Amino acid sequence: MKITAIIILYNENIKNSKTFESLLNSNRSDITLNVIIWNNGPKALNLQECRQYKSICDSKNINLSIYENLYNIALSKIYNFFINQESFDFFTILDQDSILNSDFFQNIKINNDFDVIVSQVYSAGWVSKENSLCFPIYHENRKLFDKKVFAMGEIESISSGLTLSNQLIKYISKSKQEVFNERYALYAIDTSFFLDLIKLKQTEFKGICVGKISHSLDFNLQDRKKISPTRRLEMEYSKVLNKIFYDKKSRLNVFLYLLRKFTRREYSCSEFLKLAKCLFRKKHPRSCIPLTMNQLL
Repeated sequence: MKITAIIILYNENIKNSKTFESLLNSNRSDITLNVIIWNNGPKALNLQECRQYKSICDSKNINLSIYENLYNIALSKIYNFFINQESFDFFTILDQDSILNSDFFQNIKINNDFDVIVSQVYSAGWVSKENSLCFPIYHENRKLFDKKVFAMGEIESISSGLTLSNQLIKYISKSKQEVFNERYALYAIDTSFFLDLIKLKQTEFKGICVGKISHSLDFNLQDRKKISPTRRLEMEYSKVLNKIFYDKKSRLNVFLYLLRKFTRREYSCSEFLKLAKCLFRKKHPRSCIPLTMNQLL
């Protein structure tokens, strides 16, 4: 079985990526694993360090390639580019701070008759201080998913650990241009993907939740006052886009929503103008940046 896994780095080096470390220690028996590391900035990777990890991967029969673009471009564009470029049976998306159980790739191999494979996602600080189960959740009622097999559109989860079959990717690509909506850059790329799967509810495609990963979700959902201004703005961009594409709100309706929040001083003038521009363009600002890359290895 051929699996391609992409790890996105941001403001981090390879050495400190929990994901990469756990991937190296995973069980890859009978699996041809191709790993892509994409550095999304803002600092360039050390080429000597890259070569060291290339050597480590070679010794473990892992094919490693490393790319970078220092302008923090839309993740959706990165995912779609490699989905279209690579040859694989399954394609896995990984953030830099996910700890994979040793059986992560074996779970994909064992369940190769499924098309969407997700893991139970545990994180400390998302809902409680403890390391608790956070995803997947049911789309309809937002409660934790408590089964194993799911229908297309039944659940939502995060992108890290999301694995897609080649068959599903080919089917989606034939019916539309993009597997991941390139109008989103960071937040809600995963949500929009799972919502789009609702259209495939009556097809033969099926999904499974198997295994566990630990992932840093960075902040407590219940204490939004502690969220940084940058992160809050990113969340607001995703809200604007969700209102347009999934709530089917008009741009006038969304503009009035933004204006009300601005007059209540929930947005600064700068934030209001940035969100209004996102609304006008119907895309995240970083989605306007073309995908270019520098291949290091």
